[in-house]
Formats: sequence, structure tokens, C-alpha cells
Amino acid sequence: MSTGRAIEAVTQTLRSLLTPVTPQVTARPPDQARGAAGGLQLNLFLYEIAPNAAWRNLEPPGRSPGGALHPPLALDLTYLVTAYSDTQDEAPAHRLLGEAMQLLHDGAPLARKKLEGVLAEAGVHLQPDRVRLTPVHFGIDELAKLWSGFQTQYRLSVAYQASVVLIDALTASPAPLPVLRRGREALDALGQDQGVPVGTGTAPRLDRITVGAWRGNASMPARTGDQLVVEGEGLAGGQVRARFSHPRLGAPLWEDAAAGSTAERVILPLPVALPAGVATVTLAVGPPAGPLITSNALPLPVAVRLRSAVLGPGPGLRPLTVSCDRLLADDQSVLLLAGDRQLPPTAPVRAGTDLSFALPPTLPAGTVLTLRLRADGIDSIPLPDPDPDPAKPLPTQFDPAQQVVLP
Repeated sequence: MSTGRAIEAVTQTLRSLLTPVTPQVTARPPDQARGAAGGLQLNLFLYEIAPNAAWRNLEPPGRSPGGALHPPLALDLTYLVTAYSDTQDEAPAHRLLGEAMQLLHDGAPLARKKLEGVLAEAGVHLQPDRVRLTPVHFGIDELAKLWSGFQTQYRLSVAYQASVVLIDALTASPAPLPVLRRGREALDALGQDQGVPVGTGTAPRLDRITVGAWRGNASMPARTGDQLVVEGEGLAGGQVRARFSHPRLGAPLWEDAAAGSTAERVILPLPVALPAGVATVTLAVGPPAGPLITSNALPLPVAVRLRSAVLGPGPGLRPLTVSCDRLLADDQSVLLLAGDRQLPPTAPVRAGTDLSFALPPTLPAGTVLTLRLRADGIDSIPLPDPDPDPAKPLPTQFDPAQQVVLP
């Protein structure tokens, strides 16, 4: 296809088309168009280059599906053709402009041989679509703005659009191998592909995800050791697997549904390697050999568990060292909520190490601070674990193990 010299090739081709009218065909800005030589003259000025909307997101024809990552650079070129007389009388310029328009009308689709003869290395003659010339009408206001921008006197002119010019991308497109077999089904007796098995029925639908220990309280995030309860419809029909996606994971994590799951209620373990933050859960339902039907996705907040909080000696800023159960990433966003205060870490966050904070010295002795660790926007739960007996009430007091008392 065309190279970066395609615009030059179109301009030179238009100049060659207009040469029979007058040998003096220039390509200068309007304020510099008229040279010292005088005489009959045509000036071809490229004043606008715009993307072509029709070709902007299309792959070149003839390529294999998915074989090109970058569509061609598709451009529309708009030219201003101005005629100059060899006398003070403008009649020769009118004749010159009329003959030029006649030639451009006859050569509206630029001939491929003409483009090749002017600048073959540009490759415009090889592009799949032709370059066509279309007259463009300008009103008085548009012409006045155009000529006043060059601070020169207005001359009788006509505009033409050359469309489309396709410039190929420099990035090499991948060349994937052809598909030999679809799905996981074995070939038949004749060695023919059986295709992908097709199942019937509606896709599973997820309505909500809660933590089983908190008995349907959707405001509580998931933590290490929790079992998730996924509610919805069509959650059975073979193997049920959950896909856990997270922005900090290179690949999703998969978990099989636990025993006791039904078509309306699936029990899942929380993956140990799932980072803190907001994850996404999707169910895949189907037989082991396929096909798997994927449900909609729901967000899942995941929080850390505070293991310990050690308060160092004063009298100024009081160091506070906090450890948690999940390995925070080096670039994880972390804040310690101490009571109603938000404290940033005093040292860079490093995966697998304790976190360091500093309490202000203005807090009086005996102050009890309830601690929460916010990792990627999700706060830890400052409550003790609920009693596994569903007849027992949920905790309503803060966990003393997640509090510090200032001496």
C-alpha cells in the first residue's frame, strides 16, 4: 500500500494533470504563489488534511481476519486551485481556471498509471481504493477567512478534495497460524473436525455476593478463610467454577464450587492469592469437556486482616508497626485509619514486610484508637470474627486486638 510519500504523489499527479493548461503550475502558499516570472499560472495549494471517517477503523481488504492490528492512515486532502492572468485583465485567468476544472473533472478518479508514473515508490497506485477528486464549495465567509489568514488579496479560486489516500502502518502485523481443530472434541473416523459443542439454555445470572460468616450482610468485605455465597439463577448444570480477576493479577484465579451448592446458591472459597482491593467474580457453568457458559461479573471487595499492632515509645511522634495477613504489593495504596485520623505509611510499602506509621504526639494518654488498614480503597473489619453458630448474634463491639491504648 502507500508509503509516507503518498501525499506528495497526489500533489505531483495533480500538477501533471494541469500542465496542459499552462506549463507554470506551482504548489505554493497563496501569499507566495505569484513569483517574479509572471505570465499565466495555476497554483495548487494543499490547505487541509483530514482523517477519512469511512476508512478510519477498517482493516485493509484481502487480509486474514484478525491479521492486522493497525488500520491504514486514511486521509482526505483538500486543495485550493488559483489562476493568475498574464495581464491586468482577469479574463485569461478565467479561461485558465475553466480549462483546469475541465481537466480535473475528466480525471476525477486519478488513474493508477498516472500515479505510478509520477511517483511509483509512493505506492498510491497499489492501494485498494481509488483516489477521487470532488469539487468543494466554499461560501464567502470561508473564503474570506482563508485568504485573510495569509494576509494577501483574494483571487478567484476553486477547491477540490482528493479522497481517499491510504498510508500503511509501519508496525508489522502478526501472522497467526491457521486453526487446526476447534474445541476439545476428538476428530471423527474420517479425521474431520467436529467443531465446538453447543449447549442450550440461558446463561447463569449472578445477583449478589456475600460472605457466609456475616449471614448476608453485603457491606462486609471478604477476608482470608472466608467462604463466599453467590446468589442467582441457573448456577448448576455440570461443573461450576469461579473466575476471580483483579487488576494486580497477571492471570485470573479459578476455584471450584464447594459442596452444598445449588442452582440458586453457590458456595466458594476465597483464593488465598487474591490481593486486597476490588476483585471481579464470574461463574463458568458446564460439563468438564465444554462448552462453558459464563455468567455476568460482580465486584467483590477484599480486605486484609490485621495481625498485630505494636506501639513504640514517645515522647514525640509515636511509631506504630502494623502487620497484616496478605502480602501487599510494592505499589499498593495503603492508609492506616486510627480512630478518625488517616495516617500514611512512614516508609515505602514492600511486599511481605510490616507497615510503619507514626501517631501524632498531641493525642492524650489513655486514648483508645481503633485501627483499620485501608488497602486499595478497602478497609479492614475492626470487629472480631462472627460466631459460627447462626443462632448467636453478630459481634457489635470492636475487637480489642485491633486497638491500641496510648500510654
